[in-house]
Amino acid sequence: MKNLFLVIFFLSLNFLLIGCSNENQKEINELEKVYMEMREIAWTSLSDLAKETVIGNWEGAKVTEESIIEERQTNGEEKLLKVVKVGFTTSQDQFLGPIGIYIDPSTKEIVSRDIRM
Repeated sequence: MKNLFLVIFFLSLNFLLIGCSNENQKEINELEKVYMEMREIAWTSLSDLAKETVIGNWEGAKVTEESIIEERQTNGEEKLLKVVKVGFTTSQDQFLGPIGIYIDPSTKEIVSRDIRM
């Protein structure tokens, strides 16, 4: 009787864990789709000359979620905008720095770029 109970318990636990892992995988897949769309927006915004300096495949560009200051209020407070940063490594990084493009994920518009010196 105890063995039957243990078998049922472990089977139930197994099904629960499989269900949770499938849900997490769906979330990861959705996030990767959004990141790939942000990479494509950033890539198409580059000039042909800039594209030639990118090292590796543009589809592997680093994507991070960040906040930037959208505007400063008169009372000294700052309004932050949640953005996605797409970073491309280039052959000119040692001279100019990497290419960084900030995109508003809700409007899919480029809101800022890193300064390259």
